[in-house]
Amino acid sequence: MNHSILNGSRNQLVNQLVYLDEEKSNFLDQYFPVYGRERIHMEQLLTSYCEVLEQVIGGLDKGALNSVALIGSQVRLRYVEDGFTESFTLVHPDQADPEANRISFLSPMGKQLLMTKAEGNLQLEVPLGKVDVNIEEIKYMNDGKVQRN
Repeated sequence: MNHSILNGSRNQLVNQLVYLDEEKSNFLDQYFPVYGRERIHMEQLLTSYCEVLEQVIGGLDKGALNSVALIGSQVRLRYVEDGFTESFTLVHPDQADPEANRISFLSPMGKQLLMTKAEGNLQLEVPLGKVDVNIEEIKYMNDGKVQRN
């Protein structure tokens, strides 16, 4: 991987980590103003996400960037039942654009995809029930550019 791209990705990931550390309370207040089960679950999810981010940042030179779905990752799914493939990019809520398959990591599907492993299997809960998918590929995006290991 190109070192300038790797450094750009590292900077983005460090910025995410700093933001979530310094602004976690404000973020939770904005999106989960009511104290309750949903807010507690999101706080736990963000804590786990920060731990994963630290591991990825520490292993960037070993190919960790595309091993797990992060905010900023494009995730390609293959639906087991019919073989159909679809890609989603996990983004911050204010960057979501469902028409372009850019989904918030706070959305029901986004929460399920966040921190999934490349080439893993997952059972997604969707409005019509549960659907089995294979995570075919994860690509971290840096300003719209694909990061390759």
